[in-house]
Amino acid sequence: MLTSNSKEKERSLSFLCCWYLGRRRFAMLLLLSLAFVVFILGSYTINKESNSPIIHQSIETMDFVSNQTPLSRELSSFYTENSNDDGIRGSDVDIIHPPPSHHHPCDSFSFPPPPPPGLRRPGPRPCPVCYLSPEEALAHMPKHPFESPVLKNLTYVHEESPVKREEEGQGGSEFGGYPSLEDRTNSFDIKESMTVHCGFVKGTKPVHQTGFEIDEDILPELDQFHDVIVSSAIFGKYDIIQEPVNISEMARNNIPFYMFIDEETHSYLKNTSSYSDDNKRVGLWRIIVVHNVPYTDARRNGKIPKLLLHRLFPNIRYSIWLDAKLQLVVDPYQILERFLWRTNSSIAMSRHYRRFDVFVEAEANKAARKYDNASIDYQVEFYKKEGLTPYTDAKLPITSDVPEGCTVIREHIPITNLFTCVWFNEVDRFTSRDQLSFAIARDKIREKVDWSINMFLDCERRNFVKQVYHRDVLMNMKPPRASSSSKVLPEPLTLPRGKAVGGRATGGKKIPGQRGKRRHRKVSAGGRNMR
Repeated sequence: MLTSNSKEKERSLSFLCCWYLGRRRFAMLLLLSLAFVVFILGSYTINKESNSPIIHQSIETMDFVSNQTPLSRELSSFYTENSNDDGIRGSDVDIIHPPPSHHHPCDSFSFPPPPPPGLRRPGPRPCPVCYLSPEEALAHMPKHPFESPVLKNLTYVHEESPVKREEEGQGGSEFGGYPSLEDRTNSFDIKESMTVHCGFVKGTKPVHQTGFEIDEDILPELDQFHDVIVSSAIFGKYDIIQEPVNISEMARNNIPFYMFIDEETHSYLKNTSSYSDDNKRVGLWRIIVVHNVPYTDARRNGKIPKLLLHRLFPNIRYSIWLDAKLQLVVDPYQILERFLWRTNSSIAMSRHYRRFDVFVEAEANKAARKYDNASIDYQVEFYKKEGLTPYTDAKLPITSDVPEGCTVIREHIPITNLFTCVWFNEVDRFTSRDQLSFAIARDKIREKVDWSINMFLDCERRNFVKQVYHRDVLMNMKPPRASSSSKVLPEPLTLPRGKAVGGRATGGKKIPGQRGKRRHRKVSAGGRNMR
């Protein structure tokens, strides 16, 4: 009886185990089936979205959590909640706009939250941006110019023999005309018609006998009308030309790309295979050589085409400026639609990804030795006397006093031309660090007129440009390791003491008939020559 009972228990246990395992297999099959259905539905949704004319350009998402202040967290949260571009604030625009009267294809786009900080890439990153296709973006180009508030007619000072005056805050150059402090004050007094200093004070016309001179055969090209141009500059062979990518055929045929270089950069460029003096082109870039540059500082020379582009090209509607360290990776029409036309703005640039206070920016410049400390301190103290205060949330809806500054997207109308003129005058008078003078130039104009700058998130800027290293950094970087298919042999490893080539132990003693130590030096030298 005991034996039979034990057998019945064994049968019961085996039945229960089979029944339990069967249920687990069934549950696993059910889960796999559900996962397969979800995968099919997700693929269908992605394919459906990819057929839409809206382009969600997403490279990576910016990691800006670790360096945020309470204020910047509040602003990024506000941006996330209002990223549908419903016209209330646009992309962190400094002024409230009326809502558009029609539905925009990107209204349904939601700005994703930033990812948690990562160890592999702790710095700032791109974030997704909703673009229209280049064809649809072009269709959104305004038919009429943005209305310039108050200022309708802007002309520029011409003086063949400018005189430097001895007064507080007097700096500047002959190219800029040495504007006095009274001239500076008058340039911020916005009227319907104004005449201001804006570089090129000498000569018969800009770029001709002015101290920033261009070959005669190119001058007619600068006077041509264009709806859009893209421009950049390299002075002092400081950067390497970056070829734009993802540019539509429509933009290639209608948008000129201009690269200004000085004679030093031209001499370096002539020794490369990518440039020929016959066509003066490198890829999409039309090369314009500048002679007799007015400053010894290459960075300050670069501010001329950056801020005074309207003087070089008097007959264009829109321009996109890129520092030469940036590679354009999005079509210009898409950029203009996203940051100007959609937000009803006349000028746009990204705010600094970490700093939004001029005084903090000045200390960062001093710490990084971007300019001599005494000049930075003098400039900041001068602005403090004029009423510049540290940034606080009391300045909202202004979101930052510090731009990133390496891209400028703008429409060429009198008010934006005036802004870049007075901004350049500050760069000419004080240090070449234009991030320090941006806020004072903007705020003094805003005191007089209802005008604003679209300061969008810097992670959005990183979406349409790819940043590369300056040329001197690239030249000092170690070359990448040769692949296994490469014919260049790697440098031999340094052998530890007591080891011979081939792994034979010598115990630190000299092997008869061999000169191991001297032979080891020859191998190393050979490896260095091959590299």
